[in-house]
Amino acid sequence: GELDKAKEFYEKALLINKKLGRQEGMAVQYGNLGIVYQTWGELDKAKGFYEKALLINEKLGRQQGMANQYGNLGNVYQTWGKLDKAKEYYEKSLFIEEKLGRQEGIASDYGNLGNLYRIRGELDKAKEYYEQSLSIEEKLGRQEGIANQYGNLGNIYKIRGDLDKAKGFYGKASLINEKLGCQEGIASDYGNLGNVYETQ
Repeated sequence: GELDKAKEFYEKALLINKKLGRQEGMAVQYGNLGIVYQTWGELDKAKGFYEKALLINEKLGRQQGMANQYGNLGNVYQTWGKLDKAKEYYEKSLFIEEKLGRQEGIASDYGNLGNLYRIRGELDKAKEYYEQSLSIEEKLGRQEGIANQYGNLGNIYKIRGDLDKAKGFYGKASLINEKLGCQEGIASDYGNLGNVYETQ
């Protein structure tokens, strides 16, 4: 969470990669800088860095790098509320991840698409994507991913008014996040559980 420090190191790494003419390294650092700016909420800047990274990855034919940046750009457009554009990027990312057989990437894209459909109010579709993502995360044993999808499914049940089910999923998520020491996740789970109890 020390973003200023992270930015400083990413910029140093970018400078060295530029001097050495290492395109792949430049693309990685542009992507990293994009994440920093996105976390700060500076979405225009984030988008600019993601696009630079994407351009290099396309030039180099680096499929995984392209998929990562399509996903990142999808997140930016989703935050802006431009859901059709976001969907387009998520689907591009998913297409590549499926071609490469990268389960972790597929799970992430399913989660992103689930969020998009939840925002649109298409809850059945959102739930379907979250469950697909959860299934992959469980197979991979990725605890953080499992916790995220439990939280997402909790959100679906909360919106539907099935508060006991929502509570169950939020509880499962908080258990994992506490075990991982993931402060952001714990805070989110506590907030969600608070909302459920308030509604009850």
